[in-house]
Amino acid sequence: MNFNKKEDRIKYLEEKFDNLMDIIGSNYGEPLQKELISRLNKTIDDFNVEMTKLFNALKDKEKKRSEYLSDIDNKGNKKSSKKNKLSEWEEKLKKLEQ
Repeated sequence: MNFNKKEDRIKYLEEKFDNLMDIIGSNYGEPLQKELISRLNKTIDDFNVEMTKLFNALKDKEKKRSEYLSDIDNKGNKKSSKKNKLSEWEEKLKKLEQ
């Protein structure tokens, strides 16, 4: 059963409401069932929208975090490469020391 499809959700809920309708009786069964199905569908739809927004926000934050870490790593590599390079004076001094 695919709960993303509205028809499947309604079919599932109608099956579950059969027992409830036997208890409540025929006077309130049909209107109550329609109202409950309507509210449950709205709740499910709202939940799906909120979860989609949440996952999109998480994806965006993860992308920004990855970019930030990449930038930090790149800056660190530039600094270490500058440290490894000797200035002209340092190279001349090193040659004199040898």
